[in-house]
Amino acid sequence: MRNSLKLLFRSFTAFFRQDFNPWVYAYTVLLVACSIALMYGTAWGGRFEHGLTPFGNIYANHILRYAGLYFLVAIPSLVFRRNCATLRNPSFYIKAFLFVLLVSFSDAFSWREALDFKEYSLAEKSYVFKVMWRTRNLTFILPVLLVLRIFFDKKVKGLYGLCRGNHHVKAYLWLYVAIAPLLILASLTDDFLSYYPSYKPWVFGDVFGRPAWLNALLFEIVYMADFVMVELFFRGALVIGMAAILGRGAVLPMVAVYVALHFGKPALEAVSALFGGYFLGALAFQTRHIWGGIIIHMGIALLIELLRFFEHYVLGVG
Repeated sequence: MRNSLKLLFRSFTAFFRQDFNPWVYAYTVLLVACSIALMYGTAWGGRFEHGLTPFGNIYANHILRYAGLYFLVAIPSLVFRRNCATLRNPSFYIKAFLFVLLVSFSDAFSWREALDFKEYSLAEKSYVFKVMWRTRNLTFILPVLLVLRIFFDKKVKGLYGLCRGNHHVKAYLWLYVAIAPLLILASLTDDFLSYYPSYKPWVFGDVFGRPAWLNALLFEIVYMADFVMVELFFRGALVIGMAAILGRGAVLPMVAVYVALHFGKPALEAVSALFGGYFLGALAFQTRHIWGGIIIHMGIALLIELLRFFEHYVLGVG
């Protein structure tokens, strides 16, 4: 255990030492911190989250959020590092914008506006849309990434990090065991009690004539699969896919977008996304695979869900 964790952190610190620029890092942390404060500390942030300001269109606002944060980190970082060649490279702007456009559309899209299951009850509709919401990345992002990988990113290993490779995997498992106690404490905070679990079977009841536990199980399977897609996009496409253009500089812009993905969730989760996104992004760059992120991300999500089920049904909390 000790040796595997030591090698993991040695790989991470190697990335940090080679990538660290005090101006770039200070600027990025300040920008992300201001974004979090704006979203959680002002009424404007709540309106922005729901697509009400500044454009009154949720798609435009999501593009502004993700593309804005990505380029507000990426371009100044290139300036600070005096990387003028990349600033003049059209591929940087085209590829990066395509990626953030993908996540903007996927995050803003609503199946409720596209489909109307008139034959379903209100509870049945809510359940179906909740499950379908967790398939949006699979529906919209995966096909585009497959096309890009096959026709343009032919030199990228596997599907943006979904490939053969087990470097540091054992260490990721031990790391997950180490952070589990912190998750237990976080699950008892008011924000987590109100937000999780993502599917509350005690609210929906026996939808479609199936027992509540079966509906919950089906939802959790889709929910876990969605985290594979999140890792594929953020640590895969935005880090491994953009590394051919930005090198190590692909990590910090990804982190800014990853934090923005958590806006609307508990504030502690948005803050932790800054550190967790950087850690997983740095290691994805070093190892060129995303299995570690999948282990950590799915493990954390599943544990929080199970903890909330236990707290509700056994302890009567929430």
